[in-house]
Amino acid sequence: MKNEFMPHELHAATVGLVTEATDRLQDVLQYSHAPTEWEWPRMVLYRLTDAQDTLGVLVGLHAAYARREGCEPDVLNRYLQTSQQRSRTEMPQQQDLDYLDGLTGQPDEDRNSGRYIHGKVQRDHLGDNNPHQEWTLACLHALHAFGCDDPDALQDLPAHIKAKAQRVLTVLVQQGSELEPAPST
Repeated sequence: MKNEFMPHELHAATVGLVTEATDRLQDVLQYSHAPTEWEWPRMVLYRLTDAQDTLGVLVGLHAAYARREGCEPDVLNRYLQTSQQRSRTEMPQQQDLDYLDGLTGQPDEDRNSGRYIHGKVQRDHLGDNNPHQEWTLACLHALHAFGCDDPDALQDLPAHIKAKAQRVLTVLVQQGSELEPAPST
């Protein structure tokens, strides 16, 4: 496989697909906060699987490029981490249920399961200050509000995320109304 930078066309497609997947994931966050959406499990799962499908297209695109550039099939399978893949028709598996039980504090048959322990650790740290996570959420919500031009788009957020998102949105609105700088040559 040649060692060169990503071709322009592949980069442009990557940007588009990452943006699309991010939009779907942001929809997941919106449905998790909207008190008026009574069917949140349905919509959350739809948007998560939409994002998963979009990322699958992106993975396939890059795998195709790697193969065309001479990547050996066994190396490509290692890069694709094929031993980790699971079909949606196989979900939820016991490890998913263990994770949920740890996260929600439910008793579990195997409290030593790695997924149960991971969920329990997350549960033990709920409410901990995580500035990176808070700013990531704020930026995603602000981008959504900026893109949909809905003045109430941030209303249902927790107060600390809402305040950060409003700060980000203010900057986006100020910067978005200015002319784009000309590309330097």
